[in-house]
Amino acid sequence: MIKGMGWCVIRQTLIGTSLSLRSGWKKCHKISCEFVEDTGQLMMAPFRAALLAAALLFALPGSSSSPFCPESCSCQTASLLNCSLSGLTSVPQLIPGSFSEMDFSHNYLSSVKPRQPHQNLRKLWLGNNTVSHLSLCVERHVKSWHRFRNGGCQGWAPTLQMLSVERNQLERLPEGLGGVPSLRVLRLSFNKISVLKPGELSDLRQLEELHLHHNLITHLHPQIFQDLIQLRVLDLRFNLLTILHPLMYLNLRNIGAHVGLDGNRWKCDCNLRSLRRRMAYDDARGLEVWNVKCASPSKLSGTDLLQLKEEDLQCLSPENSPDLHQDVTVYSGSQILLSCSAEDSVWWTPDVPAPVKHSDGGLLITDISETNTGLQYRVDLTEKGESHLEMKMT
Repeated sequence: MIKGMGWCVIRQTLIGTSLSLRSGWKKCHKISCEFVEDTGQLMMAPFRAALLAAALLFALPGSSSSPFCPESCSCQTASLLNCSLSGLTSVPQLIPGSFSEMDFSHNYLSSVKPRQPHQNLRKLWLGNNTVSHLSLCVERHVKSWHRFRNGGCQGWAPTLQMLSVERNQLERLPEGLGGVPSLRVLRLSFNKISVLKPGELSDLRQLEELHLHHNLITHLHPQIFQDLIQLRVLDLRFNLLTILHPLMYLNLRNIGAHVGLDGNRWKCDCNLRSLRRRMAYDDARGLEVWNVKCASPSKLSGTDLLQLKEEDLQCLSPENSPDLHQDVTVYSGSQILLSCSAEDSVWWTPDVPAPVKHSDGGLLITDISETNTGLQYRVDLTEKGESHLEMKMT
């Protein structure tokens, strides 16, 4: 028996819990009692101090379910870091590696450069920002950085399965896609991508969806998609494509991908005969074929390629082509880039002073004035013909 005034702290020795009771006559069986004089203090077991520290940690501002939630972001679930619509100009640093999903969409990000790899990251949203270049490679200053012999690099999200970078300012595919072989969905629509280089997609053998609609793609290598053996959706709508190689059609048909091509600038001439022939053969067998609608020449505009006969697809010779002479109206002080599809050709600019220079096979004329008015000749050395373009200044 212990008798006295004050608090009696009863510590149960077997399971380590503790209770506080008002003073009085207490009978202690298989427990130990400690009496504390009138100081108003409790003698607490060490584990209670740990519980109190944990409670304070979870009560930090800005955190709902995770004690490490970056400022301006929401962490309602343990797996999702939601920083969408947060006004961010840079990605928060020192993000815990426990998150498998991160949403940085609808911000003001111009670049994304994590300081450490995120081994558990599966889904990443970067849409509606101003990113012009995206690298998935770990930066050189990171201790674990190394570059592979084949020119690839170590990815900072090696297990990524979905990447969305829609509605940004990308001019090319993200760098380091070979470092994320687990990628299944890649969304890059509404950017400024103009070229897909051979080999950039060759390591994405798990890729199922590739969304590239509303970009500036002008041409595609015939074998650019041949290694994407799991591809099911390829969206190339609303680009600047004028022709497709029939080998690409065969590769994608064998893979079984659904291809979207609406809104491009298909030029229905003799260069599409082979493609039309293969599509017509598959159409007769009841197989799904591509929707290719002519944009030029004007007399075929809006016509489905399969509705045309082979003799409708003509390549006009230089002697009888009505399109060889074009009138272009430009404004004083502006600039214009004149282009031609012929590879082995030169520009002849009689009596036209500078500033005129050649740019990627085209003729760039800047700061246009009255002195630039006249005929510009594109001499095609392959076809031995000439095309004429007359400029009119307003």
